[in-house]
Amino acid sequence: MNRKNRRQQLKKAPSVSGRAPAITASAQTGIIPLLVQANAAFKSGNQQVAESLLQDALKMAPTHPDALNLKAVFLMNQGNVAGAVRLLRKITTLAPNFAQAHFNLGTALNALGKQKPAIRALSRAIDIEPDHADAHFNLGNALRQSGHIDTAITHYNKTLEISPDHSAAATNLASAHLETNNPSAALSAGQLALQADPGNRDAISFCAIAAVEAGDPGRAAELLNPQLLVRPRQFSSGDGIGDLDAFNAALAAHVLAHPTLAREPHNKATRNGQQTDNLALGERGPVAQLQAMIGTALDDYLQVIGGGNTHPYPPLIPPLSQIDIWGTVLGAQGHQTAHMHRAAWVSGVYYVKLPDVMSAGGDDHAGWIEFCRPPDQFNCQTAHPVHLIEPKEGLLVLFPSFMYHRTIPFDSEQTRISIAFDLLA
Repeated sequence: MNRKNRRQQLKKAPSVSGRAPAITASAQTGIIPLLVQANAAFKSGNQQVAESLLQDALKMAPTHPDALNLKAVFLMNQGNVAGAVRLLRKITTLAPNFAQAHFNLGTALNALGKQKPAIRALSRAIDIEPDHADAHFNLGNALRQSGHIDTAITHYNKTLEISPDHSAAATNLASAHLETNNPSAALSAGQLALQADPGNRDAISFCAIAAVEAGDPGRAAELLNPQLLVRPRQFSSGDGIGDLDAFNAALAAHVLAHPTLAREPHNKATRNGQQTDNLALGERGPVAQLQAMIGTALDDYLQVIGGGNTHPYPPLIPPLSQIDIWGTVLGAQGHQTAHMHRAAWVSGVYYVKLPDVMSAGGDDHAGWIEFCRPPDQFNCQTAHPVHLIEPKEGLLVLFPSFMYHRTIPFDSEQTRISIAFDLLA
């Protein structure tokens, strides 16, 4: 998985280790069931009950390291990473041999982009607990983000030695080998990830890239198969949406007036353009009708890709009940860099408004969407076959979320407006 996008969550299950200030036997006996219940409520998504139980535990033993550790986990989950770091530093002072606190501290620090202290904290966790698989994994991530990719590979391998079914470590190992131009090792790591997690979107993509680089384009074609898995659908005024031009004009106005529209948002693929946050939140306007169209297209898409073919991906797709949908407005030389949508299962794009230059023809495919080109970070040495789709106003394209795609830059004073979406379980 791309290191910038890898979620490094705090360990959620409390564990007792290290030394702590003296706690009465009665408090020790009573607090553990409360922490177990609080953790169970947290995992099930009942945050309010979890916090109430944790407060009861902290009243009983305010300095219990496991209680404080779970509180730090809650802070992290709420987005208060800095608060979690402050609390975790306190815990590591109270209980210097509490490996889990050092692990969580390193994870939180890395989430803040503070790799050097993160590396120290995670290394300390490993000193205390050498077989802490997740500590080796997160240390590998922090080292990689610091530019020490060879050492990161060592810790990914150590993670897999301890926990052979750690699919995230195998996935990150695959991408690290791609970055260091070792496609055979990348392919082996990617296949290991797929054995543990057959629906791992990163691993599917990394295996396909590695296969081409290793001289096996047939394997890549089997995994990607854009002829089957990329499905365009053209909507028209006769599809129950009224006048198509009026519908698209309403969508364009909605996107351009959306309060979240921002230029080149951080950690997004948009270049020389603007992008909104989730259009499914708040007042949806014409987006509600587009969502209905997407639902209809999705049903047809799943039937087509799942019917009578042997591709391994369609049977793995779970019921998709959530949508993240956003507008993109591109100007001159606007484009999207090669990226994929690892959190989703099926992704897509609907074309709202296109500049005239895109209908003028030409061999440069300006403004088209291109599939299967690896991202620049992998420094590929081999030409990879790509799959091109020409956008048309009213065209909706569905594709598997593991497939890398990009927008080819175009030159025009007119804007190119599209609405992309992810469908999630």
